[in-house]
Amino acid sequence: MNPENVICRNEEKFMISNLGDEVVLMDIQQGHYININPVGSVIWNKLATPVAIKELISSLANEYGISTAQCEGDTMPFLQKLQQHHMLNIR
Repeated sequence: MNPENVICRNEEKFMISNLGDEVVLMDIQQGHYININPVGSVIWNKLATPVAIKELISSLANEYGISTAQCEGDTMPFLQKLQQHHMLNIR
């Protein structure tokens, strides 16, 4: 996965609920629950439509008032975890 990739959330195998400012997903096949914290939920919501990773990072950096480098350093591990759980579609 690199900043040029276009990603969006994979909702096919998950039941999704919003609980306050967090998102909870249940993997339908595995029966596991995944809780996404408030910042992760912001990212998850931004992935409702396909977006280039670099555009996502730029948007988050502007929204939170942090450097692009810091945002990328914080965001990429989260996106990699989503990918590990098959929660992303990547182009």
